[in-house]
Amino acid sequence: MQVRYFFTYIPDCSTLRYHHEVFKVYFAIIQRRTQVKCAKLTGTGTLEIQETPEPQLAPGQILVAMKAVGICGSDIHYYTAGRIGSEQCRYPQTLGHECAGVVVKSFKGSKVREGTRVAIEPALPCMKCEICITGHYNCCPNVKFLGSPGMPGAFQELLPVDVMQVEEIPDDMSFDEAAVLEPLGVAYHTVELAGIQPGQSVAVFGAGAIGLLTLAMFKVCGAGETFIFDTLQYRLDIARRLYKADHVINVNGTDPLEYIRTMTKGRGVDITCEAAGQPQTFQWSFEAARIRGAAYIIGIPGVDSISFNPHTMRRKELLIRNVRRSNLALKPCIDLVDRGMLRIGELATHHFTLDRIKDAFDLASGYRDGAVRAIITA
Repeated sequence: MQVRYFFTYIPDCSTLRYHHEVFKVYFAIIQRRTQVKCAKLTGTGTLEIQETPEPQLAPGQILVAMKAVGICGSDIHYYTAGRIGSEQCRYPQTLGHECAGVVVKSFKGSKVREGTRVAIEPALPCMKCEICITGHYNCCPNVKFLGSPGMPGAFQELLPVDVMQVEEIPDDMSFDEAAVLEPLGVAYHTVELAGIQPGQSVAVFGAGAIGLLTLAMFKVCGAGETFIFDTLQYRLDIARRLYKADHVINVNGTDPLEYIRTMTKGRGVDITCEAAGQPQTFQWSFEAARIRGAAYIIGIPGVDSISFNPHTMRRKELLIRNVRRSNLALKPCIDLVDRGMLRIGELATHHFTLDRIKDAFDLASGYRDGAVRAIITA
């Protein structure tokens, strides 16, 4: 922290050389300002608020003060299970990657000035490997991803990121909206992979934030009849109210496959999206698709293997495509929201300070109190 920042708090700076007690207070301020709060995952279901030194910046990095950070399903996997597939937590680990804030430290010649309001792309691909050269940055084997094991996460007061990871947000975009841009990017990438044709029918299994946004993106891109399925009625109500889903079905009382067969006269839908990560929804997504249709797998399972009937897929010649995060979609997503094409701020349903992050994780992991996205705010 540079000394000049503190002069505004002391009316007569010349007194520093004469008044030892004033100097001690000044030094204490510097010490406090160089310690930042950080939420550390120290074990399964255990989060601790710790004070750590202000992050040091590497060449090309800027420092961003966090204003809003969403709790993603992958964060919950780390919190409840300590891993996602083969990716094991490295305790203590700082989670969080759906984030936005204000630049507080930049560098000479940077395209981003101090004071700029920004959304953050959590992935930093290497830009050198075969996968990056072909434009599939989201699948880069050398990617550095915020909040993953060994990488800093956003649940802290100050976050260092590469300058290439930030995009300025419009003045009228809230930090809540900016934090939700990351899951919107996953939806954007899904629709981009699908290459939807106008009028094609779509079914989404799972009405969490990504499922809702996937439905919304398909609608924006010209989808015809849309279906969304979940067990939580409040999320289905959001799908109808915000995103005008044509069919909103609670699977607690309705068989989704029978419903789709009835509504499509046995044909099935053109595109299905699995956005819940459950073995049952995987199977539903394969069964609900039409002959020569396509199924897109977005959800992250909590198990390492899933059994399903291969003959359903074989007989249909079904295309099955996995969706890996987003593919540097931050800028077009900002544009979509700025032009009023999508409403996303309402998905930020709950707000907590960093000191209450464990309460936020317990609420989000328990699907309590109508939560869609719990946001940690400054």
